[in-house]
Amino acid sequence: MTQPISMPWSSPVFGELPHCWQGVRMAAFPFTPRPGAVERILPPCMEPADGPGMVTLLSYPQTEFQHAFEEALVMVPVRVDETLGNYIPYIYVTTDEALIPGREIAGFPKKLAEVAWGRDGDRIHGSVTRWGKRILSIEGRVQGPMPEAAAAGGGVGPGAPALNYKLIPGPAGEIEIEEITKAQIELVPREQEIGQAQIRCEPSDLDPVADLVPEAEGPMIVMLSDNTIPAGEVLKQIKREVRK
Repeated sequence: MTQPISMPWSSPVFGELPHCWQGVRMAAFPFTPRPGAVERILPPCMEPADGPGMVTLLSYPQTEFQHAFEEALVMVPVRVDETLGNYIPYIYVTTDEALIPGREIAGFPKKLAEVAWGRDGDRIHGSVTRWGKRILSIEGRVQGPMPEAAAAGGGVGPGAPALNYKLIPGPAGEIEIEEITKAQIELVPREQEIGQAQIRCEPSDLDPVADLVPEAEGPMIVMLSDNTIPAGEVLKQIKREVRK
């Protein structure tokens, strides 16, 4: 990386987009949000949209620009004016290399946490722990390959873009950047399987995932894919007077 575009200048943590990974392992679990929960967590300019939420666990392999890392995220469908997409109120990663570009470029609200998940035969198990408190756990079983008709329908989760609320303060504490960004993550499935899983979230004042995601049992989609994060865009600049 001869021309750093990120901090620190002498040893930047990420380079120019796109960022690409070959062979990402994923497990996704649709859920129905608790009544009224989505409305309570949405930032300015976002409204709830129809459809289920999704809890997703990912394992990213090492590449030339990043070490391997684990990720867990919760997303819900939203609308910004006429644009539909997925808002991610909670997202956890295991390395600063994964955290910093996600927050600085597109405004993904990433936090560091212990994300541990894996597969033993047909069993899937995973958890997210932060500050010594387990906030999410998943146990599931893979049942077999995904039917071709379902696989052709777009794979795991909605194909809508990620819509993020990017908030960056200035050096004096003022709001320097406040905007909605749009990032269309590209995902090419290699293998897809289906199964059943149970999700459990524990109450936490620091990470109130349980306020949004109820304990539930339902379908699970397991995938091996190639993922690319291309350059995104600023969808909407937010002015102070429109804050809710």
